Amino acid sequence: MAQAYKELCAWFGSTGPYNTITMENCLRFWDVLYQSANSRPVWATPNYVIYEHLNLRLRRFPNRPALPEKRPVLILPPQAGHHSNLADYSPAQSLVRVFQSYGYDVYVAQWISAAPEHKNLGIADMIQLTDEAIDEIRNRTGIFKIHLVGQCQGGWQAAIYTSLFPEKIASLITAAAPIDMEAAPSSIVDYAHLPEDFFSYLVALGNGLMDGKYILNGFKSLQAQEHYVEKYRRLWQWIEAHNEENINRFLTFEKWYEYTQKLPGRFYLEIIRFIFKENSLTQPGHLKLDGRPVDLRHIGCPVIILAGKKDHITPPAQAFALKNYISTPGEDVIEILTEGGHIGTLMGTEALREDWTRVNEVLDLVV
Repeated sequence: MAQAYKELCAWFGSTGPYNTITMENCLRFWDVLYQSANSRPVWATPNYVIYEHLNLRLRRFPNRPALPEKRPVLILPPQAGHHSNLADYSPAQSLVRVFQSYGYDVYVAQWISAAPEHKNLGIADMIQLTDEAIDEIRNRTGIFKIHLVGQCQGGWQAAIYTSLFPEKIASLITAAAPIDMEAAPSSIVDYAHLPEDFFSYLVALGNGLMDGKYILNGFKSLQAQEHYVEKYRRLWQWIEAHNEENINRFLTFEKWYEYTQKLPGRFYLEIIRFIFKENSLTQPGHLKLDGRPVDLRHIGCPVIILAGKKDHITPPAQAFALKNYISTPGEDVIEILTEGGHIGTLMGTEALREDWTRVNEVLDLVV
């Protein structure tokens, strides 16, 4: 492998605009790429698993001293082919730590890569697993209602759950969560309207599982120039400038972004059909889970909705539309427009410092 790198660098070094490339910089470039493609994401904050079933691991992030009057917080990361440590990405970018700093007892639903025996799990199963996690938290803490936070696809999942079990939720917080696919155009919605056979074929390639690498490639295709050219150009410039801070930041992100997981095939196909193609959340009773109709009008608790001004995956109108389908009084619905994009809204430094701080200040008012 090292010899191949040397030969490639030598070729670059004698060709066109790359004749200033040094062997040292070239090897460093390839080493960073190798590390990013061969590492697993890790949790930034100490935690332990308190419950596990199927593809769910419920993690508790102990906070001492936690304020006894605070309700627990459960974070639902998205099931979109990436690792759930999005909620606890790094010491400086951790939604978990933001809530901890305000005295909350924090829990995260970790969705692990689906095994072959999980292939027939659907949306109803994910809601059931969410209910199991929430009951575990309630039983451990003795607190009847908790705060539920949904990131991206975890947001519509949290909304569905709250509509079915409103008695267990004190407040609902959704971030960059697609709710109404017709509220604004987006490339993801266009992609979802490809023939259903196309998505079934992808699932069939995985023997009933949806490989996250296909989802990742779909996301990358929306900004192909950025993901296949510009980010590598920036990495090379940082290596030439010996900018280790930016190189390490690049490496940390790529370790998370390039690592993919598998989803239950049934779950993925139901998302495509009900959430994206048929826009079911906007139609009371259109989606039924184990015979129970989903009706967002059953949500009456305080609701906080975050959306990113630059979000090309979930445009703000799709996320803010949640307020149009719930029964929560207008004065108890807070809309927060962040300055960032999709991932930035979920775990960007600025959003965590400013927007998620505002979320916590609002939660202090929830009884």
